[in-house]
Amino acid sequence: MMSLGQEGYLEHTKAIMDVSKSLQKGIKEIPELFIIGRPDMTIVAFGSDVFDIFEVNDIMSSKGWHLNALQRPNSLHICVTLQHVPVVDDFLRDLKESVETVKANPGPIKGGLAPIYGAAGKMPDRGMVQELLVNYMDSTC
Repeated sequence: MMSLGQEGYLEHTKAIMDVSKSLQKGIKEIPELFIIGRPDMTIVAFGSDVFDIFEVNDIMSSKGWHLNALQRPNSLHICVTLQHVPVVDDFLRDLKESVETVKANPGPIKGGLAPIYGAAGKMPDRGMVQELLVNYMDSTC
């Protein structure tokens, strides 16, 4: 705050909010995706009723984007920051390409985490989910 000052802080906040809105608009333009809720700020979550959204996450990760996987409903979310301002178009391009790849190649991506997230989301005993993920992460590190 001291180095930016109030004007700089407001400029950065406006840029981040504009990117959040652009991101939401771009996601809405991908017919296979839907936005979760009505994001008013910088956290945008999205899912799909067409395919396993976690497959998209695996492809996005291979492109250098690291999104957070959510469950109930299965979805992904991104917290927009100032770092996203210059790359929002790149993100949306990669997201569209990832959706097209998943549509053209149904089934798990080799080495991806989609099967783990998908299985964990379907378990009725939520206590087992943490144990499953911890054991999986321990075995892969």
